[in-house]
Amino acid sequence: MAIDEALLRLVQTPTLRIYAWSQRCVSLGYFQKASVAPSDRPFVRRYTGGGLVEHGQDLTYTLVLPPLHPLTTAGTLFSYQTIHQAIAQALHDCGVPCHLATAKPDQDDPACFLKPVPADILDPKGRKLAGAAQRRTKQGCLHQGTILLSQAIPAQLLELLPESLGECLGQPLLPSTMTPPEIQLANELEQDRYSRREWNFSR
Repeated sequence: MAIDEALLRLVQTPTLRIYAWSQRCVSLGYFQKASVAPSDRPFVRRYTGGGLVEHGQDLTYTLVLPPLHPLTTAGTLFSYQTIHQAIAQALHDCGVPCHLATAKPDQDDPACFLKPVPADILDPKGRKLAGAAQRRTKQGCLHQGTILLSQAIPAQLLELLPESLGECLGQPLLPSTMTPPEIQLANELEQDRYSRREWNFSR
């Protein structure tokens, strides 16, 4: 979470980060109450909104866009839909049938994957496969997403995601490493925010 916010604050060009989790845990949306987190595993509060996400068997990705990028200025729904169309294409190319949701959820639920919203990615039976949340600041747009399948995440997806997202962004996403300023800011944010009880239990 600290790395994602550091990338947002210092973003110069569209940046994709793909990662997994070393243990079973939970992330909460920025506005959720800490009381919705299960008591049997650690949790962290995200910088974006949305619902509770179970981590451990998922693939998590972050897309960070500069403030003047067309998907930043286009607004939440259009950018959400455009990014998810690219994610869905990558899943299709891995042999995972899916489509984008169009209907609003029948009922509210604190768990992200139990409440599909328009432009989320669903399997043919309507089960949610991927969701995301965004936050916009003067520095740019932070899009944090999670892919959770009923089977293991295809290894091919790690190759196809950058290609598909690069196409929707209109430019290739090239491999890179974090810069020293990004690393320093991420370390500061981890120490001062994301590892602190005051942040995680702030609601």
